[in-house]
Amino acid sequence: MKKFPFLKTDRVYFKIALYTFAALAASILFEKVVGNLPSIGGAIAHGIAFVRTMFWPFFLGFMFAYVVNPFLNFFETRALSRWNFCKKHPKSVRLVCILLIYTVIIGGIIWIVIYLIPEIKASVLTFTSQLPIYTATLNRKIDELFQGITYINGKNVNQVINRLLESLTVASHDIPKLAETILGNVFYMGRAALNTIMGIFISFYMLYDKEDFGKHLCKIALTILPQKTAKNCFYNAKRIHRIFQSFIVGKAVDSLIIGILAFIGLSLIGAPLTLVLSLIIGVTNMIPYFGPFLGGIPSVVITLLISPIDAIWVGIFILALQQFDGNFLGPKILGNSLEISPLWIILAVVVGGMLMGPMGMFVGVPVFATIKMFCTEYIEKRYAKKYGTQTEDILSIITATKENNSPE
Repeated sequence: MKKFPFLKTDRVYFKIALYTFAALAASILFEKVVGNLPSIGGAIAHGIAFVRTMFWPFFLGFMFAYVVNPFLNFFETRALSRWNFCKKHPKSVRLVCILLIYTVIIGGIIWIVIYLIPEIKASVLTFTSQLPIYTATLNRKIDELFQGITYINGKNVNQVINRLLESLTVASHDIPKLAETILGNVFYMGRAALNTIMGIFISFYMLYDKEDFGKHLCKIALTILPQKTAKNCFYNAKRIHRIFQSFIVGKAVDSLIIGILAFIGLSLIGAPLTLVLSLIIGVTNMIPYFGPFLGGIPSVVITLLISPIDAIWVGIFILALQQFDGNFLGPKILGNSLEISPLWIILAVVVGGMLMGPMGMFVGVPVFATIKMFCTEYIEKRYAKKYGTQTEDILSIITATKENNSPE
C-alpha cells in the first residue's frame, strides 16, 4: 500500500486552521457577550423574577405546611391513640384535623383583617397626629421637674430629648402617606392575597399526602445519588429539620403567649396604645436575646411621650415579663433544642442581622446551630482519628505542663 506523506502535512495545517478558527470564534463570542452584558443581565434578572413569581405560591405552601405540620402531628397522634374509629380511618382523621387547624388559621386572618389592622391603623394615626402635643407636654413636665434643681438646666435636657425624638417626629409625618400607599395599591394587595390563598391550598394537599411526597423524594434521591450518600443526606436532613422546626414553632408559640400576656398586663396597668405595644413586644420577641430590648425600648419611649408615669410601670412590667420568658416560659417550650451557648446565639443574631436584616436575626440562630452541629462532629471525628483513646493522657500532660510553668 502506498503511503502519502503529504497527508500528514495536511493534517497539521488542518489542526492549525481549526484551532485558529476556534480562537477567533471564541474572541468574537466573548466580544459580543461583553458588549451585550447589560442586556444579558437584564434577561437573566427577568427570568429569575418570572421563575420566582411562578413558584412563589409553592414556596408559601411549603412554608405553611412546614409550620402547621407539628400541630397536625400533635392532634393526629392524640386522636389515633384514643379512639378505635380513628385508627380504622386515619385519612379521615387527618382531613378533619387539617380542616380544624386551617379553620382556626383562616378565622384568625379574617379577624386580623377586619378588626386588628383597622384598630392598629387608627391607633398609629392618632399617635402621629398627637405627637407634637405629646412632645410639648413632655418638655413642659421636664421644665417643671428641673425647676428646683439649680445645677441642671431643663432646657438643655429638652434639647437632648428633642434631638433623640427628631427622627421619630420626621417618620411620623410619612406614616399616614405610607399606610395609604400600601392599602391603596390594589394590584399588589390582590396578588399577595391570591398567592396566600394558593399557598394555603397547596399546603393542604402537601399535608394530606405528605407520606407520598416523602416516598417520591426518596426514590428520586436514591435514583440520582449512591445509596450511602442518599442515606446520609436523609439522616442529616432529619436532624436539620428537627433543629429548625423545634426553634421556629417553639419560638412562635412562645412569642404568641408573651404577646397575649403583654396585652393583658398593659391593659391592667392602663397603658396607652395597648394593642400596638403588645404587638411590638410579641413580634420582636421572635428574635433571641435582642428581641426583648427591641420591643421594650420603643414601648417605653412611646408611653413616655403620652404619660411619663405610665412609662415607668410599662418598663417594670416588660422587664418582669421578659425575665419570666427567659427563665421559665422559653426553656419550657424550646428546651435544649439548639444546644449552643448564649455567646454563639448572640453572634448568630448579629451576623444574621448584618446579612439579611430582621429575618436574618431570626433565621440565623437555627442556621448557626446547624453549622455548629456539623463542625463539632467533624472536629470530634478528626480528633478521635488522630489521638484515639489518648485523650486523657494528653489532657494530663497539658495539666502537668501548666502546673510546672506556674509561678511559685
